[in-house]
Amino acid sequence: MDAYQAIADLFQTPKEEKETVFFEGRTLDESRALGEASLEDNNLESAVRHFRKAVEQSEPGDTQAMADLAGVLTASDQLPEAMRQYQKALKAKQDPDPLIGISELYRRYGRFRDSLEPLQKAIELEPTNPYHHYKLAETLRDMGERRKALAAIQNAILVKPDESFYHYFAGDLLLSMDRIEESLPAFRAAVELSPGDDFLYLRTAVAFYRANKPVEAIKALRLASDLNPDEDLYLALLEQISDEPITGRRPKLDRYDEDRLSRLMAEMEIA
Repeated sequence: MDAYQAIADLFQTPKEEKETVFFEGRTLDESRALGEASLEDNNLESAVRHFRKAVEQSEPGDTQAMADLAGVLTASDQLPEAMRQYQKALKAKQDPDPLIGISELYRRYGRFRDSLEPLQKAIELEPTNPYHHYKLAETLRDMGERRKALAAIQNAILVKPDESFYHYFAGDLLLSMDRIEESLPAFRAAVELSPGDDFLYLRTAVAFYRANKPVEAIKALRLASDLNPDEDLYLALLEQISDEPITGRRPKLDRYDEDRLSRLMAEMEIA
């Protein structure tokens, strides 16, 4: 700190605000790169300006530039303008990206049924994209249409069987439908594909416990704890389901973790 700054701090002199200089990209690629950098800095206002500039610099009908801008507008809660951008992109070209974006906006507005049609159109345009099937499954699940959601996530798995998350999603969905035994192969596939993910072992432990397999549930929880020894929630849940005393340090839970533990115990029907 220089002397002038030290004196200013001592007497609490207000700092002069420096005018922020906004550098515009000279090309489409530069504007996109600056927009991405602004997103990394969590500066949504700057990101919107850069992606808006990218649309101006793009070729007419460049749906990617429009969809990028719409996505940033969505992130900054400028939803009506985001919808207009997606619709412009869709008018320029029938492409899956703006359809997925429109569907997401409908969901943000709570219009779940309206969100289905653009998802189904996206799947028709790009049936081998597993993400589209997953988004359909997610929307159907949130609507309470779990059987249809299961069919949709199974389509995602069919297209991309090596994606751990889709197997986890299917397993959790089956758990919510009380199809416990059917959930176990899904969780097994998930942990085999992502053996270093402690959360997957937690969900596997829940499935084992609900399937009346406490020994396997304890093993899964211990694996989760081994992978993430700083997560006291695993130790606290082990105390609830294991007859053996927990060695080592005692778990310390904050209010958030206590709430998570309560919800897990309710799901596992632990009195």
